[in-house]
Amino acid sequence: MFKPNLAQYLKAAGNYTHSTHRPAPAMLDHPAFQGAPQLGQFAKHGAWESAWAWERDRPPSPAALQTYLAGATEVAFEAFFGPAFFGVRLQAEAPKIEALAQACVSALHTSIDGPHFFFALIGEATGFHDLGRLIAFLEVGAVNAWRTVGSVRAGAPSLALAQLDVLWQALADSPLARDASHRKAVELAVASPLPHWFALPVSSQQPPYELDRDLLREALRFAAKTDAVPHSGVRTSAQP
Repeated sequence: MFKPNLAQYLKAAGNYTHSTHRPAPAMLDHPAFQGAPQLGQFAKHGAWESAWAWERDRPPSPAALQTYLAGATEVAFEAFFGPAFFGVRLQAEAPKIEALAQACVSALHTSIDGPHFFFALIGEATGFHDLGRLIAFLEVGAVNAWRTVGSVRAGAPSLALAQLDVLWQALADSPLARDASHRKAVELAVASPLPHWFALPVSSQQPPYELDRDLLREALRFAAKTDAVPHSGVRTSAQP
């Protein structure tokens, strides 16, 4: 049976680049992603409200994973490093999705620290060093309730940082500021070498989970160092 890993998947898709030098930090260099991830979860069609989660030392069996996927051709995976998390979206034929999802489970289960996890997941030859670069946009939302509570999307971190007052006002006027049931995070989204995101906490970790401007500013400052792509505008979205 063909069992591709993410490295083979990227090679087949032909959408990766490999660089031998690192001119600027990438999001995987952030201190929040240096320890081993402790929790993993899958979601289909972006439905994180009904995500399937498990602890690092209790990975799902191949049979349980197959039952969950049920022939899916799209699935997203997230690994939690405490309140910070990394996510990646996979699209392929059902047999490949199953193998790729198993690769995510294995990378989380066997990782000894953050760098080991990312290397196991992607591999240096497929652009490992480029993960978390060229951030296309950022989005602030409620963890595992992105659709339910709503989110606020802005441009690249450097622009959002320069217009922090505008972003903060948009957040203050959004349902996120009134939500007291979920932790908040800023997702920094990248399109290449495959759709992925790094998320950092921007709220207190205890109820009522109030948004924290200082945490948001620090997250944007680090992300702005990753050679972000200019993109304009701040947009609020909320779904009932």
